Amino acid sequence: MPNTPHILIIGGGISGLSAAWELQQQAGERVRLTVLEADGRLGGKVLTQTMPAPNGGQFIVDAGPESFVTRKPAAWQLTRELGLEALAMNPGNEAAGTYVLDDGRLRPLPLSPGAFIKSDLLTWRGKLRMLAEPFIPPKRDGADESLADFVTRRLGREALEKFIGPVLGGIYNSDPETQSILVTSPIMRELEAHGSLVRGSIRHMRARRRAAQSPAAPPFRFLGFTPGAEVLITALTAQLQADLRLNAVVVGLERTAEGTAVLHLAGGESLTADAVIITTPANVAAKLVTAVAPEAATQLAQIRHAHIGTISLAYPAEAVAHTAPIRGLMIPRREKRRIDAVTWTSAKVPGRAPEGYALLRVFIGGGLPATVTMPESDLLPIVQEELADLLQIKTEPLDYRLARWPDSYPQADVGHLARVAAIERLLPAPFYVTGSAYRGLAVPDCIQQAREMAGRVMTAVCD
Repeated sequence: MPNTPHILIIGGGISGLSAAWELQQQAGERVRLTVLEADGRLGGKVLTQTMPAPNGGQFIVDAGPESFVTRKPAAWQLTRELGLEALAMNPGNEAAGTYVLDDGRLRPLPLSPGAFIKSDLLTWRGKLRMLAEPFIPPKRDGADESLADFVTRRLGREALEKFIGPVLGGIYNSDPETQSILVTSPIMRELEAHGSLVRGSIRHMRARRRAAQSPAAPPFRFLGFTPGAEVLITALTAQLQADLRLNAVVVGLERTAEGTAVLHLAGGESLTADAVIITTPANVAAKLVTAVAPEAATQLAQIRHAHIGTISLAYPAEAVAHTAPIRGLMIPRREKRRIDAVTWTSAKVPGRAPEGYALLRVFIGGGLPATVTMPESDLLPIVQEELADLLQIKTEPLDYRLARWPDSYPQADVGHLARVAAIERLLPAPFYVTGSAYRGLAVPDCIQQAREMAGRVMTAVCD
């Protein structure tokens, strides 16, 4: 079919594969799809690893995202389309059993009114300031602001430093003072629009209960998969009718006088396309589009990217039994520790470790960025020292799995969405960008953005 439009997707992570899936769903054989992945595997940060256990079982390690909030429905919708409902599971409440390191002490995150009143994480002055939230006028201008400014305005500075900041700053591996509320926590502004966070939460809870009655409603608030999150990638790869190419490094882009694209690959091969969707981190995209859109490249390069990584460690259950109340530990940067957070994977999801064993996951890259690039022989002792000092875990791990992504975790600063809009205006057809660096960092955001962008591309090349 010589006149079939050819759409090329650069990047084989969840964004690139979701864009390809949407194009396949909409167009079928009316378009020809090629996905170019520079790495030797598809999936990007959606990575599931395994470790053998001494008793013959195995540990299941999600090195990157392990569960997805279903309030953002895109991941659940994709799960249904791929026929993965039987593998879906409820990983439980993500915040349950979470502690915060505060002045060197582990303090439980108060998640109920009773726990809030009794908690020593906040002073009485800080608690009273939080309780005054319903009387604070909402922001009505729609302008962006930092997470720090939002929380301070509505809940007080102490709530930011002791409570909200460590959690949301930790989740996004970012500084609350610069972190865009409209990108990383837009739900907070949605709740505030009802007059207060309290009133907004009540109305959202009622709406969620009504929505739960729908046959298509997600069965859980958080979505996980029994075999690990990478099952999404495996299913997409198996069901996509596209040319999926690994170790395909794009070294240059051109735009012809006719408005088509030419891609140059390492090794000398060139490909032509009617549209190109770039789903790489923005710092990579900036280098790719320099020749075809220098102003867009300048804006792309302004999106900062941080180091991030995880190391999952397996232990005999008795080695961590004393930590039983704790399922997660958030470590604010003010604590000056060399790790960022710890989750007890086997406590949250028992099937991740065989009976008699425990699995912990440690996050790195925020407090000490060098941990993401240093040799493993230097990193492992640092992680063990931190676990021994903070949690008295002094037993050598039975095994571990490490995953690191240098300079690849986008930082959405205040004003980020305006910059993204400018990038989209400055990029000439047939070049498009989507992915975690733009309108949302979580996996459901990436899926939703990619599918919307695929729809735009279909309109451009087929209508």
